[in-house]
Amino acid sequence: MVEDLTHRIALDVDNARLHRQMQHIAERLQRRLDLAHQSLFPHITATCLYALLDQGDDGSRTLTYSSAGHPPPLLITHEGDTRYLKGGRGLLLGVDPTLARHDAAEALPARSTALMYTDALIERRGEDLTHGLTRLRQHAAALAGEDLDTFCDELLTGMASVHADDIALLVARTPARPEPTR
Repeated sequence: MVEDLTHRIALDVDNARLHRQMQHIAERLQRRLDLAHQSLFPHITATCLYALLDQGDDGSRTLTYSSAGHPPPLLITHEGDTRYLKGGRGLLLGVDPTLARHDAAEALPARSTALMYTDALIERRGEDLTHGLTRLRQHAAALAGEDLDTFCDELLTGMASVHADDIALLVARTPARPEPTR
């Protein structure tokens, strides 16, 4: 029994240490990317969104993210409520690698969808970017109850415009009930 208890305490200490090290990985990674980008491409900028989806011991999900000039992730609840995640924002990579990078964490509700996407999904020539962001929220809200394949297919169909830029989506959906890890 003492050995089992000691083992559990050691695991908890290791998990706590790992969690502390992972907490700010998004901002540290972007800082390193910014320095590398500045060395390799000194007169070019780029956007970047780094996100880490974490499951707590109780089964809850948290999205930790950091953005370098990238469009904000969109959170869609199963009921169709939407909001952009606006924390953890910073300048484009290549602008000033000496500036601090920040991250943000967002608890994800059960059956919610986190949508990350490239700017080509929302941009249209001659149109203000806010129109594209509004259009994305509306389409995503209407598709909130669909399975992920349908959600993605219909979102791409509804948001498509004619231009040469590639569109990429990264979508994560949380389960209906948290599933504890222990």
